[in-house]
Amino acid sequence: MTGGGDSAQFEKIDRHFASLLKQNSNLLFIPVAGPKNIWNDSLKRIQTVFQTIKFKNVDMCIDLSYLSWNDLKKYQAIYFDGGNTFQLINQIRETHTYELLHRFLHQGGILNGDSAGAIIFGSHLETAHFGDEGDENTANVISYQGLNLFGSWSIHCHYEESQNDEIKNFSNVYGFPIIALHEDSSVYIKNKYLNVVGPNKVSIFRGNKKINLKPGDTFRLI
Repeated sequence: MTGGGDSAQFEKIDRHFASLLKQNSNLLFIPVAGPKNIWNDSLKRIQTVFQTIKFKNVDMCIDLSYLSWNDLKKYQAIYFDGGNTFQLINQIRETHTYELLHRFLHQGGILNGDSAGAIIFGSHLETAHFGDEGDENTANVISYQGLNLFGSWSIHCHYEESQNDEIKNFSNVYGFPIIALHEDSSVYIKNKYLNVVGPNKVSIFRGNKKINLKPGDTFRLI
């Protein structure tokens, strides 16, 4: 997961992502969190970002209602691009994508998410509102439950120190711990262990407590 910054900041996480995949793997790119008029440009950007990885195919899905397991099992990784968190979760909920993603992970697939694409992996979507430029709930989503891929942990992207009080208040009120990613932060999670891939630190919030993890650190998500 990446915190929503510029692609140039994620060279290290891209290399790590590449190391998890076999040569000539297939990647599915899902840009539906962003506006339609940039989807094709986003696909070209992803192809450029991952040009050092010898993917057999990089395909784009722009309508999740057409996605089936027969389609998904052809891919070794899925990349969720950033945009509006609520627009993305709304399309996931209106389709069978939630069940497909869990099956995909169980079968050894890899998920990669940036900004909104990372936030939806967590337990609660309130984190998308944090900060002066947080997402608006343009899709009129009622339930703020995320995909719960890490138990009770929520994901916050575009993190800045000035948001600490807002984050701590949320954690105290709802009881959810939070993984806060700066725009140049990135993490890899497997088997309940979080690894800070870099290049910036990652902050962990539990109520009023905050822990900073530096690049290279490992943290168990209990």
